[in-house]
Amino acid sequence: MLKKSIALLLTLYFLFACTEKKMADNGLSPLETLKSIQLPPGFTIELLASEPMISDPVAMEVDENGDIYIVQMPGYPEDTAGTGTIKLLTDTNGDGLPDKSVVFADHLKLPTGIMKWKKGILVIDVPNIIYMEDTNQDGKADIRKVMITGMALTNPQHIANTPIYGTDNWIYVAHMGSITPKISMLFNDTGTNVRFPENTAAPQLPRNADGRNIRFKPESYELEMLAGESQYGHTFDTWGHHFCVENADHIFHEVMAARYLRRNPDLLVADASDYIPDHGDACEVYPITTNPENQLLTDRGVITSACGITWYQGGLFPDSFNNITLVAEPTSNIIHADRINEKGASFTASRVYEKKEFFASTDAWCRPVQCYIGPDGALYVIDYYRKIIEHPEWLSEEAIHSGDLNKGTDKGRIYRITPKGTPAINWCSQFKTGNSSTQQLVQLLNSNNIWWRRLAQRLLMDRKDPSAVTLLNELIDTASSAAGIVHALWTLDGYNAIDASTLSKALHHPADGVRENAILLTEKYLDKFSLLQNELLALQNDPAAKVRFQLLCTLGSIKNAASETVQQKILMRDIEDKWVHIAALSSSVGKEMALLEKTIPALSSNPSEGKALFFTTCAGVIGLSQRHQDIKKIIRLACTNNVSSSAWWQAACLKGLAKVLSVKSIPQNLEQEKSILLSKFSAATMPELRSSAIELLAILGSPQNKKFTENITKAKTIAAGRQAEIDYRVDALKLIAINKNSADTALTEKIIRDTTESALLQQAAIQTYNFLSSSAASHSIIRNWKKLSRDVRDAGINILLESPGNRNLLLDAVQNGIIQTTSISWPRKVALMNNDDELVRNRSRKLLAPEIESRENVYKNYLPALAINGDAAKGLIVFKNVCSTCHQVGGKNGKFFGPDLGSIRNRDAASIMADILNPNRSIAVTYELWTLTKTNGEKISGIKSGETSSSISLKQLNDLQVTVARNDIKLMEASETSAMPVGLESALSINDMAHLLAYLRNSK
Repeated sequence: MLKKSIALLLTLYFLFACTEKKMADNGLSPLETLKSIQLPPGFTIELLASEPMISDPVAMEVDENGDIYIVQMPGYPEDTAGTGTIKLLTDTNGDGLPDKSVVFADHLKLPTGIMKWKKGILVIDVPNIIYMEDTNQDGKADIRKVMITGMALTNPQHIANTPIYGTDNWIYVAHMGSITPKISMLFNDTGTNVRFPENTAAPQLPRNADGRNIRFKPESYELEMLAGESQYGHTFDTWGHHFCVENADHIFHEVMAARYLRRNPDLLVADASDYIPDHGDACEVYPITTNPENQLLTDRGVITSACGITWYQGGLFPDSFNNITLVAEPTSNIIHADRINEKGASFTASRVYEKKEFFASTDAWCRPVQCYIGPDGALYVIDYYRKIIEHPEWLSEEAIHSGDLNKGTDKGRIYRITPKGTPAINWCSQFKTGNSSTQQLVQLLNSNNIWWRRLAQRLLMDRKDPSAVTLLNELIDTASSAAGIVHALWTLDGYNAIDASTLSKALHHPADGVRENAILLTEKYLDKFSLLQNELLALQNDPAAKVRFQLLCTLGSIKNAASETVQQKILMRDIEDKWVHIAALSSSVGKEMALLEKTIPALSSNPSEGKALFFTTCAGVIGLSQRHQDIKKIIRLACTNNVSSSAWWQAACLKGLAKVLSVKSIPQNLEQEKSILLSKFSAATMPELRSSAIELLAILGSPQNKKFTENITKAKTIAAGRQAEIDYRVDALKLIAINKNSADTALTEKIIRDTTESALLQQAAIQTYNFLSSSAASHSIIRNWKKLSRDVRDAGINILLESPGNRNLLLDAVQNGIIQTTSISWPRKVALMNNDDELVRNRSRKLLAPEIESRENVYKNYLPALAINGDAAKGLIVFKNVCSTCHQVGGKNGKFFGPDLGSIRNRDAASIMADILNPNRSIAVTYELWTLTKTNGEKISGIKSGETSSSISLKQLNDLQVTVARNDIKLMEASETSAMPVGLESALSINDMAHLLAYLRNSK
């Protein structure tokens, strides 16, 4: 019997190994992949097209006849020889399904987007946006005309892409700055001026459009840069709000239009986009992939390749999907869904599904990269289908030379997702909307599907039929669809046929989005319809925050007292919204000081985060203006008294000046102001005001007087002693740094070495040490490494990453075993292994990659456990034997030395197993093991469970918690590894692992 069991196990093992090899070499068939995909209840998925009809799809478009264009990019990641094509899919037998595929256009380098335009299509193939048309109806383009050129042929993950016809009749293109190659030197193009090559008199944009999104109108040769950027994909909501995506930031809203930011050159806005997920950037994701392809520099379990963002407006899904965005994440083989909610001038994005995704495949080759809403309202998912979907810039040498980079170039799929019960696909080549009457097109603007609304508007704009004007006005008066009214308004604008009466009605429409768009349109016609200014001003109390925000932006174009009064009222009402601050300041050129002085009495009585941010931002704009008298006025205003009720806004003003003057020339003749700031170095000063004053003084430089010398002496005493509060001692160290006396490094060294000092003070000491002598500080960090707590180490690592010299010191310390690789967080490892400095990059890969790859090999050996249906009851036995010494699950079955594992039951099994087999990969966010040596020689080990200014508490294996007074501690040293040992696999078979995972994921 035993021999039979062994034989059966061996047979199963070899079957699994053969299946795995087949998968690794060829992937799965389209139908097998289809079966691997999990969707939420109530949805179903089917194939629209797959190989050999198509391959390497990255984008699609359906024209007014129902014919399907597919953009194919086999060249990713490195082939620019011209293998890209546009396929045209049609139905020849009348069943509404595509059955014929022809090459519509070829010889494209790396095509990344398509949009129907006029009688042809627009295709993005950097550096160009190309118009293609088939004039002889043979299914192949015979006209190929470059409309726009100049965009950089940089890393394919960052090139221009995804043209979208906007509600406002502009064509929008997602675009991001060029990337300097480090490994693959092919993509070192930086672009040229972005321009219309056939019209030298037309506007031109700077080189590569400064790496920002662009929009253009081909017929009128209009071309503009937007305020933000997007990587691969972008989308709009019903009202025209623009949402973008970047690999680790899966959704952000481009809040401020570039034209508003340009009004005030002193308004330094680092980013015009709002990062809106309430679950953070690089958020956790929940793949279900079997045998995932994890590359050296690609993170696991978090958003790392977000793209193809789509706001669902198909009208076919349930109403609960009316405000849902979908973001492809090809590395994790998923599509992530967020629900978008209003938040002032912007939004928040929340997960639709907890601990799972909208679309997830067990097939590691399934690579969703883009979504498309079709004429039937279905969601079409474009699956690039590759073994590896990563660029050599972020791959190990082994992966680059493995031959796997191009596996899958002969494959590709497009899936159709619909609610269950939806009829099968029946529309391909089945309608001739191009032949519709103008009246029919106008009625299509009422559709609940954005595909039809966008198509109808584009066709109406092509025709410019004068009879459309009356029909559009009638639609505005009678339409039940607010979205249709917005499309009608902008179509009238495109006809130059909008009038004051129509705008007035729209300004009072019950739908917020209509009023918001009406304000945008009115802004265009302020000179023509001056009487509408009063109607705009009357909207100051509009109940919708976005309407008030748009009004605030628009009123910046009206220069009179009434407009300024309304702007200030909106600012006061919406002061907690940072975007309202920016909008108000964008139109206050030269009047920022007056605005600050007006708002302080009105806002200073009740402190809030939003008010403090406004004071900081306003003071920053004044600092950038270089108006010296205003800068002096702010310093004096912020330092006139020292009471708790005013310290918060005074500190905020000083922080604003410090932030901008650190990157701007320092005004002269500020000796009196420096002395005023220095006077705030006192125990009697409110801590936040004192700290801000010292920070600004550090930017301006030390005053040249006796008082400064006296204060430095006082600061040394305060920093060295233990009588003062920690925040006062920290400020003392900051003041010492201003003195720039290298002899003071002895004091900072002493604080760093003293393990009984607080982490906050030691962090400040490291920063001061670095300011006084960067080289000495780096050596001190390494010398004292074992004594530093996690937070202090974190500050130390930041310093060790500051310069090539410091980075090599860090790598020396790693090589010599002084600093363990577990102390370097994953993002920092990635930064080192992909550093601009070739020496640092190569050294980092040699030192850091082997450890990562060795544990990855252990992980791969245990992958079969993920395919086994584990027994939770057997898993409990494994847990008690292997894990219960340190852990509990839900407060039972073990000891509480380590974290309670009941909190991980909702994580995917692959992620849990990765932490079991490589506990040091997440030590920075788990538990470190500390050893305290007391003054009497006694040693105590445990996990730090509490820390105050006077004591340290440790949790020990025997379930005891020990608290030790700091003055009884001679030495503290942190272990370089997790308290959980590496090598736990020696006690776990593959079946044991499957049972343990079942217990951890199903325990109650």
